[in-house]
Amino acid sequence: MSDARGARNLATLVYALQAAAFFTGGLTLLVGVVINYVKRGAVAGTWVDGHFQWQIASFWWSLAGNIVGALTIFLFGLGYLVWLLVAVWLIYRIAKGWLRLVAEEQI
Repeated sequence: MSDARGARNLATLVYALQAAAFFTGGLTLLVGVVINYVKRGAVAGTWVDGHFQWQIASFWWSLAGNIVGALTIFLFGLGYLVWLLVAVWLIYRIAKGWLRLVAEEQI
């Protein structure tokens, strides 16, 4: 991908897929990270590269958090709190990243 506009559009698509994950049971979060990995080389060296890294990290940390939530669900309902915290954290990551992308700022 030679132009930054195309890279920016891809990052926008992934942020939208991440946001949609709250309504699709997480499926679009997985689709987004696949796009990140497939197109990673195409955005290398552009200012959008940091957004791809941010999105990939958001996926893996939210997956880890959701697994911890699932494993602790029977400990006095602690898993529900973990899931809530992961959701809030992911919303923060999506919002911060997307706002910086719109402003054409690195992250």
